[in-house]
Amino acid sequence: MAEIEPTTPESSGNLTPPDAERWQTAPLAEGETEAESPSPKAPATLLRLRIAQSGRTIEVRTSQVCEIGRPDPGLGLFPDLDLSQEGPEAIWVSRRHACIFYHDGHFYIEDLGSTNGTYLNNKRLVSGLPYALQDGDELRFGRIVAHVHIE
Repeated sequence: MAEIEPTTPESSGNLTPPDAERWQTAPLAEGETEAESPSPKAPATLLRLRIAQSGRTIEVRTSQVCEIGRPDPGLGLFPDLDLSQEGPEAIWVSRRHACIFYHDGHFYIEDLGSTNGTYLNNKRLVSGLPYALQDGDELRFGRIVAHVHIE
């Protein structure tokens, strides 16, 4: 699947860092216009990520950055969300695959240069750019699927 071009959020007054153009909303669905694209609701306080393969749930709080990947003790890499436990499909997950973090009332996901990509609702993310997450989103890390629940 080809990479998608990221979209910029509408000016809401909530997102004003100096590098505001770096912050992205979810990719637009085919045929969807920017006006139809839902905007994240504010403020979120807790994100739960449910791994489809195992049913395992991970909580991400507003005060933390959750790095997602596979461990490599030789390199000293121990991600917060270790997907190596998800069976044979975990081989498609990079050691440093993605991260989820909180900024200005919203949770975001950023691909960290993974080999097999991070997908938000079946759209490949551009590496190095954060995308806003919404309740009900589906994420894919290589071949591992996870569902987002935001409170």
